[in-house]
Amino acid sequence: IEREREGRAERKGGFVKLETGGMSPVDWTVADVASYFTAAGFPEQALAFRTQEIDGKSLLLMQRNDVLTGLSIRLGPALKIYERHVKVLQRTHFQDDEAFC
Repeated sequence: IEREREGRAERKGGFVKLETGGMSPVDWTVADVASYFTAAGFPEQALAFRTQEIDGKSLLLMQRNDVLTGLSIRLGPALKIYERHVKVLQRTHFQDDEAFC
């Protein structure tokens, strides 16, 4: 297990959680999204998120095909990004929303 402070990654079982001062992904800026993927080990792909101006709201709305083809990144990293990060962030965010209903 690897842990670092603010703006860094915390690795637990392959999932990387960015320390964003408690901000929900829905509030992330384009820079926050890029920082998240850089910290997760995808610096080249983080540039694609920045270039396409993907903020937290956009990230949470992305579907598999958006990540695999819409960002023009290699298939292997795109699959890892979607399965290990985008889906997990979506699941966590939308489960949290259900708790408020």
